[in-house]
Amino acid sequence: MELLTGCTGYLGRHLARKLADEGKQIRALVRTGTDLKRIPSEVGEVVWGSLDDPAAIARATHDVDTIYHTAARVSSGGNRQRFEDDNVLATESLLEAAEAAGVRRFIHISSAGIYGAETAGTEIHENTPLDPRIEERGAYAWSKAEADRRVRAFGENSRLETIIIRPGLLYGAEAAPFVARLHFPIPRSGGRRLIVGRRTNLLPFTHVDNACEAILNASNHGVSGRAYNIIDGRVTQGEYLEALRNQGIKDVQATYVPPAVFMPVAAACDIASRLLKRTLPLSRYKLTRATENLKYSTDAARSELQWRPTLDIQAGVATFEERTS
Repeated sequence: MELLTGCTGYLGRHLARKLADEGKQIRALVRTGTDLKRIPSEVGEVVWGSLDDPAAIARATHDVDTIYHTAARVSSGGNRQRFEDDNVLATESLLEAAEAAGVRRFIHISSAGIYGAETAGTEIHENTPLDPRIEERGAYAWSKAEADRRVRAFGENSRLETIIIRPGLLYGAEAAPFVARLHFPIPRSGGRRLIVGRRTNLLPFTHVDNACEAILNASNHGVSGRAYNIIDGRVTQGEYLEALRNQGIKDVQATYVPPAVFMPVAAACDIASRLLKRTLPLSRYKLTRATENLKYSTDAARSELQWRPTLDIQAGVATFEERTS
């Protein structure tokens, strides 16, 4: 029996299908009150409850071989405490329940976005330090990095095998086409969009099917205690928008603006954040992170997980189901 958390989320839905294709029996921990239509048909058993309910996670982890932990609060709403509760403390509770139940393997879905900005221009490996200023990017980013740290720490002192998957920007079928990390519509311009950054900026894409294949490979070949970067390849902002246009999915008329133009606005937001004592959507650090070039190594995933991205950017964008012009 395999336990899947977050089965109603984007990655969780796709992973349920992949697990079923592999002949896996799937149990899902689902929050009470969730619409039954949102639960993938591939899920054979549902345990109703939440990750802050010890009785529910005890039932969910009973007689389970592998846990696929994809659940996370991703909404921009909520304060730091809610993100800590849902993404950090809930992960710890699930780890403890898994160990107590004798679960063999725990696969945690983290993010490739947790590395530091000082790595720009160098290749990022799994042992590259995490972003020491990640709290400046908001509660969600901080919670993903903190959960990643705690999974690694737990695995160092447990018989439970722990593996971390760090995908990039997920895209693919059932998702609206991504445009850019930081972009705005230009009023009365006939649909032209202002993209902050350069056409040559790298975008760390991971197609959802490629991510699922890496996760499945990790269940069979992953080395306990290891983390794996899962990035499809090096694709620039311009190449991506061209792929959307060539596939007839979305024709984005882009006007690129250097990040330095927006730095005074970001500086003003920094001042306003301190005065208002709350985090605003833009800051100098967020602007820097949204427009940097990061190069990721996937050597560990290729050698140890025997993973290769099946879909490149051209084939990947063709899987978008929402086609607009």
